[in-house]
Amino acid sequence: MKKRVFLALAVLFLSCDHGLAPLPPVEPGFGGTVYFAEESWPPADSLVNLWIFASQIFPLDSDKVFQGLFSDPPKIYLYPAFDKNLPFFGDSVSYSFSLPPATYFYVGVLQRTSNTIDIKSLKVVGMYGTSTTPPLPIPVVVSEANFVSGIDIRVNFRKPPPQPF
Repeated sequence: MKKRVFLALAVLFLSCDHGLAPLPPVEPGFGGTVYFAEESWPPADSLVNLWIFASQIFPLDSDKVFQGLFSDPPKIYLYPAFDKNLPFFGDSVSYSFSLPPATYFYVGVLQRTSNTIDIKSLKVVGMYGTSTTPPLPIPVVVSEANFVSGIDIRVNFRKPPPQPF
């Protein structure tokens, strides 16, 4: 009898998991895949930087772009980082963009075409948006407890979306 009770208790304890333990914390942000249109890549000398951006500001103008990028805290975030790039000349790249909780009204891919840092060297080449003509940005809402998946962006360097600035 004692062996059966001991065996039952052992099975009970071994079969218990963490029960109602809180879920592991989620790093807020969003992710997906950037798809590059076949044979649309520009010459290598016009690819200084290529970033995914997430902007809490929309509509944008040239003053708002630089204020958003360089304010503290920023209102426009770049992925992978200001001094890094998305890979060049591929057909697609998956990404995972950690961001503070906020509504990002404009999300897309930004190309820097020259070594100068001014509005003339920046070009939006892809946007997370509607399939209408012209496309409109779709906001991405990031909360403290969620990571938004499926934010896929299509890039065609020869047919970029309307420029916001």
